[in-house]
Amino acid sequence: MDEIKFQERVIYLAKKSQGMVSPRPAVGAVIVKDGRIISEGFTKPRPALHAEADAINKAKEDIKGSTLYCTLEPHNFTTYDTPCTEKIISSGIRKVSCPKIDINPKVNGQGFKYLRNNGIIIDNDWADELAIEVDKLYEGYEFNQRYNRPRVSAKFAMTLDGKISTKNGESKWITSDKSRSKVHEIRDSSDAIISGINTIIKDDAMLTARKDKRPTGKPKYRVILDNNSKLDESYKIFKDESAGEVIWFTSKNSSPRKIPKHVSHQNSKFDNIDPKEVIDHLSEKGCLDILIESGGTLLGSFFDQKLVDKVFAFIAPTIFGGLSAPSPVQGEGINKIIDRINLRNISIETIEEDILITGIIN
Repeated sequence: MDEIKFQERVIYLAKKSQGMVSPRPAVGAVIVKDGRIISEGFTKPRPALHAEADAINKAKEDIKGSTLYCTLEPHNFTTYDTPCTEKIISSGIRKVSCPKIDINPKVNGQGFKYLRNNGIIIDNDWADELAIEVDKLYEGYEFNQRYNRPRVSAKFAMTLDGKISTKNGESKWITSDKSRSKVHEIRDSSDAIISGINTIIKDDAMLTARKDKRPTGKPKYRVILDNNSKLDESYKIFKDESAGEVIWFTSKNSSPRKIPKHVSHQNSKFDNIDPKEVIDHLSEKGCLDILIESGGTLLGSFFDQKLVDKVFAFIAPTIFGGLSAPSPVQGEGINKIIDRINLRNISIETIEEDILITGIIN
């Protein structure tokens, strides 16, 4: 069915923007006339065009009488450009197909209302599974609208007995190739990835998203927490400019000797980097979705401060054993079971022999 094909296409286009356009929501748009796509667009970073305006501007033929498919309600307020609703009306588009209200108080149904009042047909009825996929696109954005802060997710991979490495520190690889591909999908939709210096040193990690083993250029920010300025030019992330800016946090009195142009340095206000100040800094940069990939000590510090909102737990059906083999979440922990952190809205996905448990805390 063509409707499904067009809906799938706009979701694909929206995902191209994810991780690159915050604080804007990532939106995809296609214009369809006589059963074929005649133009398409997606959100660009500020101050460039929104997806709908991008698609309208790119059209090489008359779009009068066409249908616009988009993933989020067109806005009806002035920002860097004319409201998308005005551009839709003046272009002669006859119908807008979109399943999702933008909960931003400046929009919140007013875009659809304004279009209807100006003779545009509004269709909010999408295939159920695709409407759910659109909802997932905007989880971080809607979290930010409700709580005025980024959503922070923790990802870890562990054995059945809760170990992230052997007692000697070996961790490659606990989970399957397909599970690791799933991790790259999660990275690709994140605005920032946070990791500790020990993970960078141990894995020579670049904190990039890859698809079919090729870098996607995401995320927008790669964040290293390094109290004592251990990072140097011997590590890939220090030299790699294929993805976003590297933000190098060090303690209050520690200063790097050399900083490449794709790296920005940020001194902590404290003797040891405080997780909350890192999140606050990324919030000021407009991040909506932040992913933490680190060892148990650092991840535990984020849990101790109640800064984690969502969990991606990959579990492999294997056992390491060993009292000294580390677990994914360390930190101070809890004293009483009543204080445990419970996940809700849980989903369980089988990926080859592995299991992915996803759930939210806040």
